[in-house]
Amino acid sequence: MATAVLGMQWGDEGKGKITHLLARDAAIVVRFNGGPNAGHTVIDRGVKFGTHQVPAGAFYPGTVSVLASGMVIDIRVLREEYDAISAHLGSRPEIIIAENAHLILPYHRLLEELEGSGKAIGTTRRGIGPAYRDRAARVGIRAGDLLAPDRLQARLEQRIDLLKRAWPGVPGVSALDPEKMATELIDVAAPFLPSIGDAAGAIRAALSRGEEVLFEGAQGTLLDVDFGTYPYVTSSSTTFAGLPGAIGVPNPRIERRIGVAKAYTTRVGAGPFPAEIGGELGEKLQKMGGEFGVTTGRPRRCGWLDLVGLRHAVALNDPTELAITKLDVLSGLDEIKVCRAYRIDGEETIRFPLSVEDLSRCTPVYTTLTGWGEELRSVRSPDGLPRAARDYLEFISDELGVPIGIVSVGPEPDATISLL
Repeated sequence: MATAVLGMQWGDEGKGKITHLLARDAAIVVRFNGGPNAGHTVIDRGVKFGTHQVPAGAFYPGTVSVLASGMVIDIRVLREEYDAISAHLGSRPEIIIAENAHLILPYHRLLEELEGSGKAIGTTRRGIGPAYRDRAARVGIRAGDLLAPDRLQARLEQRIDLLKRAWPGVPGVSALDPEKMATELIDVAAPFLPSIGDAAGAIRAALSRGEEVLFEGAQGTLLDVDFGTYPYVTSSSTTFAGLPGAIGVPNPRIERRIGVAKAYTTRVGAGPFPAEIGGELGEKLQKMGGEFGVTTGRPRRCGWLDLVGLRHAVALNDPTELAITKLDVLSGLDEIKVCRAYRIDGEETIRFPLSVEDLSRCTPVYTTLTGWGEELRSVRSPDGLPRAARDYLEFISDELGVPIGIVSVGPEPDATISLL
């Protein structure tokens, strides 16, 4: 059976834990979008990892991890993670890298700094946008180019020549050396060269054999380049709607689609956030939830659960079930608010605006629910949850029309409750 794990908010929903749990039963785990701007926190055999590019399958011997063509790959970051996981396991994970996946190169980060685009919209400044832009402009370097050194150097020469003409006299650009860059790339990528190939074919074959295939999303729906809060978004498709094109399989027949959402909402970086909580309560949630980015360490802005955004995410992902994470963080609150609608220009709406100008003018319309005082970190069954916590979950499920299958009450793998 095929399963997809997808973020339903602005990322950081806890997808890393869910994918790590499900990956132990998978034959193949596929990361289909994004680059090292995504950070998944994984606790494997008591050791905490912050992964950015290696799929969750890498932690399980015998499971193949695929980096699909929808990704942009920073070979240096991949090598660091791969070596760290190999040392942890005592063996090298089996991976496949799509030959047509594009690479993030040193000049992509340089461009983001020179243009100031990453700072303006609050990206991780890892060169993601410039790498995807090169792909669209047909001047990118792909993983398959690493297998042909002469071709790699020729394409780097062409791209760097364009950069030097666009940025004359800029020291960082003037110092770019295509021959040196090609040599360093091949050296860093040495362990991966035999793994570069037909990722789409490997995915199709696994699906046709009926094997357990897990698709691992990065970021979240509201950061989707087309359907998120543009321009405060990532540069790839983050939704189930965009998954087939990112893996090269037109109809992957994914029976189980898990939409992951926190029991509240967080957002990193700039952009409108209607349900944001300010003051002491926002700081309390941030501290209790450990809301600091895996990739950059930046503090996450915290807010109440936003059903308007989640309904939008449900429409784009068609989840068969939800996974609600960090329910334990809400313990101790006398009341819990949920944003059920927005108010804009005097009118109430449940439609999520695609214009950030409109979204920034929206104010939340709240429903207030009773909180609970009990600590949840030790709860392992639905019956162990307080009545108010169960009511909260039922309210979310009823409003979204999607059953809740998984509830997480802590970062550890066993701090998980199955509801279906």
